[in-house]
Amino acid sequence: MKLSVNTTELVNALSIATHALSARSTMPILEGILIETTESGISLTCSDGAMTISVSVSAEVAEEGRIVMPGRLFGDVVRKLPSGELQMTVTVNMIATLKCCGSRTTMAGKPADLFPQLPQIDETHRVHLPQELLRDMIQETLFAVSADESRKILTGCLLEIGGGEVRMVGCDGFRLAVRVSAIEPNIPPLNAVIPGKLLQELSKIISGEDEATLIFGSNQLLVELKSVRVYASLLEGEYIQYRRIIPASAQTTVHVLDKEQMALCVERASLMARESKTNMIKMTISPSLLVITANSEMGDAYEEVQVETEGEPLEIAFNVKYVTDALKAIEDDSFLMRFNSAVSPCVVTPVEGGAYTYMILPLRNV
Repeated sequence: MKLSVNTTELVNALSIATHALSARSTMPILEGILIETTESGISLTCSDGAMTISVSVSAEVAEEGRIVMPGRLFGDVVRKLPSGELQMTVTVNMIATLKCCGSRTTMAGKPADLFPQLPQIDETHRVHLPQELLRDMIQETLFAVSADESRKILTGCLLEIGGGEVRMVGCDGFRLAVRVSAIEPNIPPLNAVIPGKLLQELSKIISGEDEATLIFGSNQLLVELKSVRVYASLLEGEYIQYRRIIPASAQTTVHVLDKEQMALCVERASLMARESKTNMIKMTISPSLLVITANSEMGDAYEEVQVETEGEPLEIAFNVKYVTDALKAIEDDSFLMRFNSAVSPCVVTPVEGGAYTYMILPLRNV
């Protein structure tokens, strides 16, 4: 194999592909990067066994070939090279020589035949979404995904398509996040649970430009982003019937007038709440004021938020992290919080429309 590639473009491709590089694997070959020539240049492929990322890079190919390079070492060497053209030559014994602007490095690779083949997608659905929309939906729901592997289905986000809407849902049993957006009504209905790890890496890779193509198979997903392809297995099982657990009505509705004020008050109260064993903040709701308090052995915090309230006064407590995560996901300047009792969940929605719904279970130790 013999080729020439721009170091800047190669570094950019490596920064994407190595999101799937396996640090410690029972298959040592997965600690490497598969480099192979293509019609338009080269492709870099990394896999951790659950997720595979392949990135195409423009290059001048003099001799075709394939090799698996040691992942961390190859990436570190390339990142330290000066800007310019990298000349890469590989012998039949899998010894690679890298030359660039007076620099020369040799390193041993492995035969590419040892690297797993790319997953085969038996396509059942193909969906096109704006990259910016997909990134926003991921970032505004992924925080609610469970980290508990014993409830595997909740470690991913539910993607629902139908009726001219796309929905992404995250839930860990203590909170729920739903993000909704309008799409073309002619897209066939779809329900799939996408692993949280894949979505987390996608949110880092997405540039916000052009469209993302999601290709679904019976149990596989391929996401295409220009020169990037991301493969992963879908989570199998039945997702919770989330619509049934969202309260349809509310005894108390609080209109938070200034999200930034609310966020700052919660952030200050969290400093004291995290010193306690429960990480708890308490909300006391009156007609025009929402008072946030936190207590610990180190002291206490008191914050006032200006609101407009309809319904009965209420006192309720939450894990402050759950409140903070929901506030970070809200982009509106104001929003609604709906309550029924001190032991019923709080439902957060926009003042108008239904672009998002966040539900948080309260703490019972008020």
